[in-house]
Amino acid sequence: MFGKQQTPSIDVARIRPTSKLSLKMSCLVACNNNIEEAERLYNFMADGLDALPDFDPVKPSTFEQIRGGANELFGWIGAHKDDIMQGVQFFQALRGRGVPVPPVSSPPADIPPLPKP
Repeated sequence: MFGKQQTPSIDVARIRPTSKLSLKMSCLVACNNNIEEAERLYNFMADGLDALPDFDPVKPSTFEQIRGGANELFGWIGAHKDDIMQGVQFFQALRGRGVPVPPVSSPPADIPPLPKP
């Protein structure tokens, strides 16, 4: 109006570059279905993104997510079981339910070497 030229606004917040297909579709939505503008925006955004996959990766099922989380949890417990047991023994000793046991990795007391025959 009054000699000012309106420029189309591009809603960049709608762009989701998780894959090439998602990037194309989100560029089209961001440019209000203007194919020429969307193509220019896509070329601008995709420049240098060679590692971007063609399609979105398939989201793992709920069962696969639970199984993966359980495997991580049990793996962590297996790797830290000595530390966990020392912590349990420490708290039991504080409550008076057990004798504190020295850590497994502690060096032995000063024992003289065996004499040679």
